[in-house]
Amino acid sequence: MDALDALLVEPTIWALVSAALLLGLGEGIKPGPLNTLVITETLQHDWRSGTKVALSPLITDAPIIIISAWMWSQATSLSGVEAILYLAGATFLTWLGIDGMRSASPTFDEIESPQEEHSLRRGVITNLLNPNPWMFWTLAGAPFMVAAWNQSPWMPFAFVIPFLSVLIGVKILIAVTFHRSKEWMSDGGLLWAIRISSLALLALAALFALQGASTL
Repeated sequence: MDALDALLVEPTIWALVSAALLLGLGEGIKPGPLNTLVITETLQHDWRSGTKVALSPLITDAPIIIISAWMWSQATSLSGVEAILYLAGATFLTWLGIDGMRSASPTFDEIESPQEEHSLRRGVITNLLNPNPWMFWTLAGAPFMVAAWNQSPWMPFAFVIPFLSVLIGVKILIAVTFHRSKEWMSDGGLLWAIRISSLALLALAALFALQGASTL
């Protein structure tokens, strides 16, 4: 039995923590809808709005983990579920992109507008409709969680807590970094940054739609 098989059959706490830290770092810095939204909300408002988006996995990942564990056990039906997730995600990302493209030219005095209270809600919806966390927890996270649960009902926390800590920490760092970039940005530069991030959302939406169609 190789090391990976041993980890998935009888994982130790330290093995779970190590795997969670590595996976959390990789998922945290990987380009995707949530990171794009973190950047967009930070540029439109401030680092607090980006942080609210970054914190959305604390709300969304519990049901995703539970459902994905079930999906993992029903692997034969994954293709249909994957297509639905990609197409639903494409629809919402298209709406976010169009909304950003239609936004008025902001000024740095206006970036902390009342709309920033919706940042967390946008992050939650984006993460629920984003196929990435579903596919991650179904294909990578669920096997660790099931193996840990077989050891003890408390063992899955040795994977979940370090994973989410690194994942969210990296995204908050991204928000802070882009917030500080405003110090040398002009109002016109800010508008272009928002437009570019909105185009990135639309590009992701197109890729999601193509991927969803290809799995039908």
